Amino acid sequence: MSVNHFTPTTGLIGGSLIGLSAATLLLFNGDILGASGLMSSFVVTPKKTLTDPSQHWKLAFLAAFCLTSINLNALKDESQGGYYPGLPIVTPLGFIVGGFLVGFGTKLGNGCTTGHGICGLARRSPRSLAAVLTFMSTGILAATSCSTTCPMYPYFRDSSTQRPAVVVGGVGTAIAQLASVLALSGLIRWTPKIQDIQKSKKVIPAMASAALFSLGLKVSGMTVSSKIYGFLNVKGMRDGSWDPTLACVMGGGLLVSFLSYQWVKGFNIVKNSKALECPITQKSSGHFNVPSNKVIDAKLLIGEAMFGLGWGIAGLCPGPAMFLACHGYRDVLFRWWPSFFIGTLIAEHVTFNGTITRWLNLNAASRM
Repeated sequence: MSVNHFTPTTGLIGGSLIGLSAATLLLFNGDILGASGLMSSFVVTPKKTLTDPSQHWKLAFLAAFCLTSINLNALKDESQGGYYPGLPIVTPLGFIVGGFLVGFGTKLGNGCTTGHGICGLARRSPRSLAAVLTFMSTGILAATSCSTTCPMYPYFRDSSTQRPAVVVGGVGTAIAQLASVLALSGLIRWTPKIQDIQKSKKVIPAMASAALFSLGLKVSGMTVSSKIYGFLNVKGMRDGSWDPTLACVMGGGLLVSFLSYQWVKGFNIVKNSKALECPITQKSSGHFNVPSNKVIDAKLLIGEAMFGLGWGIAGLCPGPAMFLACHGYRDVLFRWWPSFFIGTLIAEHVTFNGTITRWLNLNAASRM
């Protein structure tokens, strides 16, 4: 059956809002919009995230994102449980495997669709370009392989497309509200001292960025997993079910993000005296926290390849997963996110380069 849910207009508008979210965080706070990095910081470096004044913007971002996502329930949504009717849905095992691979991969590769895609490409980073090409390739491979002709299909995709969405709306909303309250309490509990007032100015821009990010995800349709699967599953080109909306979202977000970098000294193509040397809210005491690593190594490529596989299997990356968790989708709350955090923690404690080096040395020694 041919199913086409291509929505170019809302895709461009929503993508532009996501780009505006990244621009707000960059120009006002000097920080990068990276959903995977933001969420992993709560389990990898929880003490620093909660007590370091320079990190408090993350609490504000989480609180505003949760509250905005809850209130966006009022917008019309033709999807059911994150899926359009008539398209395959992800199995419980698919959510577990997908979440783990995304968590492990984004930690190893240091970024996902927002960090590398919207922000990295906008500043013309070769490292981010390599990352995007890698996770797009493996994402397409995974989604296309999870079609009905693949032996793995029964494990990751459910052809019972009429199965109703399983939502624990009340519980999900309560969890989202609790996350917001805890985040806001953290801000109140760890109110910065006089010398940290400058850092506290990041709070309002972070909340504005979070609201724009949540709205952009909703408007663009990226909270509908079937739209991600519809883009990555290139077999859909044969029957007219391929959905290129994601390309519109990335294009809109990338354009707005790129324009914002033209106001950041060192990243603007046309050099001018109006370029910012420090974020708007930080004056002369702040700086732009833009990644400077230019190395394209095995750690980056393998990490992003794993992220792409997980993305293609479950149809979720951290941003949309945050949104769906706020709406109480059981599989996202109790399968995808726990697996994501486990994958992140494991990747944090894997000495990847050292392990590979020792493996190569052992193999070289065995041949002598």
